[in-house]
Amino acid sequence: MKIYDNFKHVKSMIELHTQLYKNDFYIPKVILSNDNKGYVKVINGKYIVLYSFLNGTSLGKNLTDDIIKELAIQLRKFHDITNDNNIFNLKKLPFAKNINIERCSALHFDLTKNNIFYTKDKDIKIGFIDFDDAKYGASVCDVAIAIANLFFSKTRGVDLKGAELFINYYYNTSYSLKKYEVQYIKKFALSWIKYVMAGNEFDTSTRESFEVRYKLIKEKL
Repeated sequence: MKIYDNFKHVKSMIELHTQLYKNDFYIPKVILSNDNKGYVKVINGKYIVLYSFLNGTSLGKNLTDDIIKELAIQLRKFHDITNDNNIFNLKKLPFAKNINIERCSALHFDLTKNNIFYTKDKDIKIGFIDFDDAKYGASVCDVAIAIANLFFSKTRGVDLKGAELFINYYYNTSYSLKKYEVQYIKKFALSWIKYVMAGNEFDTSTRESFEVRYKLIKEKL
């Protein structure tokens, strides 16, 4: 259950989840109320949205090549079907406004290991949760955020092979698009870290983790 105080954001979350669920994404489903709305208005201008439980395991340290490949494929699919912000009415990307990149879409904007789930029977299935920070902007920004969170770490160091595998499967045969957008990944990753650090009060350990990640990306990516 999520409690919101902005009805515009409520509508954006419902529409985004509904569209993704219709397109067979493995995400929480919005539970309809008795009057077939995806929310309930409560006192003091608050709104409740109830989401279904998502089975699976958060990534943690289980970042195998097969998971990286499937995650890249699903993220590209997510971007390809959410390119029309007239449907979702999400807030625009708040930084890197001077970079003119035509390919835009909804952005998860918080692709941490805790927000990416997987299940494994015969095949790996990737799921996403917690779209509350979603924005609209250059799709490559989400690619950069995923790379910053999954392949650069204070404790695990740098995994450039994993990052390269992710990029290759995300762009697949879109060679010209890859050539154009890859040059912006580092810039978006660094801009995102600065944006997050400026907008939050972290404890010393978390702030140090972001600072180390920023340094590693600046030096190695």
